[in-house]
Amino acid sequence: MDSLGEDLALLSVSPADGRVTTAQKLGFGLMGSELVRLAAAGRLTITAGRVTVTDPSPCQDPALDAALASLAGAKRVVRAKAWVGHPRHHIAEAYLERLAAAGVLQAERRSRLGIFPVIRWRVVDAGRQAAARARLDAVALSAGPVSTEQAALAGLAHASGLGTVLYPGRDGRTARARLERIAKGDEVAAAGPDAGSGTGDATSGAVAAANQAARAAVDAATSAATQAAIDAATSAAVHAATQAAHSAAHSAHGGSGGGGHGH
Repeated sequence: MDSLGEDLALLSVSPADGRVTTAQKLGFGLMGSELVRLAAAGRLTITAGRVTVTDPSPCQDPALDAALASLAGAKRVVRAKAWVGHPRHHIAEAYLERLAAAGVLQAERRSRLGIFPVIRWRVVDAGRQAAARARLDAVALSAGPVSTEQAALAGLAHASGLGTVLYPGRDGRTARARLERIAKGDEVAAAGPDAGSGTGDATSGAVAAANQAARAAVDAATSAATQAAIDAATSAAVHAATQAAHSAAHSAHGGSGGGGHGH
């Protein structure tokens, strides 16, 4: 799941004009992806909607480190709903700049109507964006079971509004319906070839977490009201992170040695 947030950000960039097509919802999706990744890595637990950091050590990932610092440094009890519902300032820009630093995007400053300054993100590495699109297409254009990473990407992409952007019109109706079914939890994800081991059990739990997350995110993806989008996306992340934390704990104590930092 290392590239989950970057994939969401990159898929939000229009290759035609460099606009961020899902700007109003992308921040919630990115916050949700971080919470889920941290829980899956065994860095935090969520009980009754409250977040407890269990391992505040650096993740060697700037975005996750920022998320951990925010959670671990809080002076009051952190509620997952409140945390996800208030994206870090410029979180979307941070992910886009990260992609720019990696040579995937290039920031171009322009003006709108000759007056208002705007930033457009030109896609430099079309192959990287195509790879992210292929990962989503592998879910949206198929009918079979999905892996943990596929379920997470599909659910968060749907919650971020990418379904209507990437699969528009009548031709994209089947793909959008597929993402929606996964988001609702109607599609059963595959646990993978190691399903009998402790690691397989954790993977199966993480798949369920992604499906639960996506189910609540449907409203966020389709709602025109910002507050409704916040509430639904937040609910999605809370459910996913809670289940992912349980999966991580199971893996750590399951005797297979497969636990730890599996983000």
